[in-house]
Amino acid sequence: MNPQDMKPQRDPWYRSKTFKRFRRNPLAIVGSLLLLGFVIVAFMAPAITAPQLASISSARPCLRDLGVKRNEAVSALRNPLNPVFWKATLAPPQSCYNIPRDGFSPLPKPPSKKHPMGVSGGGYDVMYGLVWGTRTAFYVGFLVVGISLTIGIIIGGISGFIGGRTDNLIMRIIDVMLSFPRLVFVMIISVIFGSGLTTVMLAMALVGWAGYARFFRGDILRTKAQEFVDAARALGASPLRVFSKHVFPNAIGTLLILASMDVGSIVLAASGLSFLGLGAPVGYADWGQMISFARGYILGSAQGTPFDYWYVWVYPSMMLVLFGLAWNLLGDAVRDALDPKS
Repeated sequence: MNPQDMKPQRDPWYRSKTFKRFRRNPLAIVGSLLLLGFVIVAFMAPAITAPQLASISSARPCLRDLGVKRNEAVSALRNPLNPVFWKATLAPPQSCYNIPRDGFSPLPKPPSKKHPMGVSGGGYDVMYGLVWGTRTAFYVGFLVVGISLTIGIIIGGISGFIGGRTDNLIMRIIDVMLSFPRLVFVMIISVIFGSGLTTVMLAMALVGWAGYARFFRGDILRTKAQEFVDAARALGASPLRVFSKHVFPNAIGTLLILASMDVGSIVLAASGLSFLGLGAPVGYADWGQMISFARGYILGSAQGTPFDYWYVWVYPSMMLVLFGLAWNLLGDAVRDALDPKS
């Protein structure tokens, strides 16, 4: 008999108990559908906004960098067989992230056939900013969480696994960093090194790793106390093998769930800084920037009639809320699915 046949056969992931608990959770379905919708919008951003690129004259820099004429923009950006489609989808130039302006009127314009979601103050197309702002949200969330998570895993792993004086020193540094308000610290860094989306992302990543490091250290200490780790040491496994094969895989799961739930809050914080003028530059496709355009029109017109210009702030606010809600629902659902007691 082949020894391979004697090994227990593992069910595929879609038949596992974890996935069954996940798909039976209605919140998991809602969160997954919301997130899938944002992914589709971000991926199809050039195709969705092709009419705006073709009809608004200030969008010429984007079309020029893509190498397409205005009269060919819609057909090229919506045809997967055209190389321009994949260039705009996978590697769009930075000029495409600038919201095209249809005039310079300080008053917003209501939704129309040319501008389905209206025009904000200054002539910025609302729909274009929302669609391309989805890409900005994913970029900011993934990059900030990725950098913070990497630093937190390295420092938290060293602190928890080595222990002793190294652990005490690292934890005191983390205590000092956590004593400062994160948002205030990010604002100080942005003021010192200059405002901009890149500065804000790096500042948020530099102050965000401390929480991950402390959380991961706790999971490392809990996993180190398990009997299977002692058994691996008794069998002569080296410290590096014990950490990489036994401790790390069993301690990282909860941290990854926590990090996924932080993506929405990171995007919300970055949008708040853009609203204050410390994040994305004026005219950049960012949801916080879109709400900043609407700050003077949230209460309506000067005649005292509210909601006259609802379209300039309701749409970007809904995008922010739904994006954060999608990540929170998905993170909660994954955490419940991994919990056998749920």
